[in-house]
Amino acid sequence: MAYYITDTCIGCTVCELKCPVDTISGKPKEKYVIHPEGCIDCGVCAIYCPVSCIQDQYGNLVPRIKPSQIPKAQVIVDNCTGCEFCVDICPFDCIYMKEDPTGTGAGHYKVAEVVAADCVACRLCEIVCDKDAIIVPNAPTHRAAMLPHQLEKH
Repeated sequence: MAYYITDTCIGCTVCELKCPVDTISGKPKEKYVIHPEGCIDCGVCAIYCPVSCIQDQYGNLVPRIKPSQIPKAQVIVDNCTGCEFCVDICPFDCIYMKEDPTGTGAGHYKVAEVVAADCVACRLCEIVCDKDAIIVPNAPTHRAAMLPHQLEKH
């Protein structure tokens, strides 16, 4: 079930700009729409919404989080194998490969690095990493989109 924009939307365009899968559309100063077939339930639109008008997949309004308080993806260097899946999937190009500063990156020469200023906490990187080498700590959303084993226990 996708996120939903309520009638209190002011048409500010923030949700459309932040959506990592480009599944939100509308016109400025009018109500925007989340297209359910493309929504991955990441919640990025909701946590950036300045008027908190977006409901999560459970029907709860998601409160806005100040951009400075939105958690950012972090790399656990000891688990990173340098596969670059996170780099490939990041819609904001905020993950790149760098030389392993510790030499402990699972025996590889490069490890992922996150440019925190550009990260929107969509958790797509976390989803594709099967080594648990990249996480979004204290994620504001209830689920890492699409993978059942990553659902938070309620």
